[in-house]
Amino acid sequence: MGKAWRTRLIAIATAGCVGLAGACAAPKTPPPISFTPGLRVPADPPGRASWAPWPAALHDARHSGASVLPGPTAGTLRWRRQLEGAVTPGPVTGPDGTVYAASNAGVLHALNPATGQDVWTYDSGHTHVDDDLSVSSLVLAGGTVIWPTPGDELLALSPTGVKLWSVTLPGQPTSPASIDGHRIYVGDTTGVVTALDITGNGPPHQVWAIKVGAVSYGSVVIGDAGRLYTTADSSLVAIDDAGAQGRIAWRADPGDNITEVSPGLAADGTVLLGTNGSQEWAYRPDGTLRWHAARVITYSSPSVTATGLAYVADHSGTVHVFRVSDGSEAATYRHSAAQIWTSTVVDASYHLYYGTQTGHVIGLDSAGTALFDVDLGAPVDCYPALTADARLIIGDRNGALVSIG
Repeated sequence: MGKAWRTRLIAIATAGCVGLAGACAAPKTPPPISFTPGLRVPADPPGRASWAPWPAALHDARHSGASVLPGPTAGTLRWRRQLEGAVTPGPVTGPDGTVYAASNAGVLHALNPATGQDVWTYDSGHTHVDDDLSVSSLVLAGGTVIWPTPGDELLALSPTGVKLWSVTLPGQPTSPASIDGHRIYVGDTTGVVTALDITGNGPPHQVWAIKVGAVSYGSVVIGDAGRLYTTADSSLVAIDDAGAQGRIAWRADPGDNITEVSPGLAADGTVLLGTNGSQEWAYRPDGTLRWHAARVITYSSPSVTATGLAYVADHSGTVHVFRVSDGSEAATYRHSAAQIWTSTVVDASYHLYYGTQTGHVIGLDSAGTALFDVDLGAPVDCYPALTADARLIIGDRNGALVSIG
């Protein structure tokens, strides 16, 4: 679920009330600049339960960005950690709540969720100082952590931080995904998607690899029927796993400039494509266009709820909520004009969370009223995670990782 593979110059906001340890109350904030009503909160939860609170990029293999658990309603910092590099990779959590967060300096931290202190760390030896690609580890049901490093290496670590195996890929891996914990799919920045079979703690078997484009910043997402989707160049690509090989089922390219984010996948099979152009595009499972809707450039992977709502953030600082069925707009949220590069995440009450390029982490309720506005003091590229105890874990480009609750 990437953003551009290059450095962008952003004005850095003045740091707000954030301590090096302990809690620090955020200042009260005014109501949002604008909210277009129309969102009727569904009775059903926006997400589906998973075996851990937030075990993968944007929560699950579909990258829904939606949880069955509540999120924070106040902007108190439970803890703050300073890591050795920009916290662009997105954090995830294990079944016991352990937070796994990496930095661009190539170090993965397993953190105590209550204190933010290290349980263990692992240094991959790879670094990417100017990389703003937000990718996440995948935590399997047995506790193994599959980590896409800043180099061309996919690493597997035990629950205690011991290296189990590594695989060298053609380019930097994006967020790995899996349905069963046995077969793992991972894309990389050279446009290759690789299928790996894992047996025990030994090295995985490469089942197949397929080239889908020249450059890819998007991660693989998996539909309920097992079809894979990813983005490459300016295209959306559907892939079928035929067992011994991968096959491109179809490719859609609306000619709307390069895409830098992962696709969004709805429960009914509708798949969304965000681009650096002027439209959001939605396709049926057979690759035909379902609808398109006007918006501005996006570096934010869409979040799509199990109830048929798609949250799309853009460079105007607006979050559009589209009805997946027809592309009509259910609501828009605009707390400020700051660009949004993080993905949005949605909690059980349809509260909305995201970070901005002016360094603010925003929480809004479903009516658009501000729950909190925490100033981290540096641009936020990191895709956030929600925990089982109603905390939001997110980091900034200056290396701060925080727990907000």
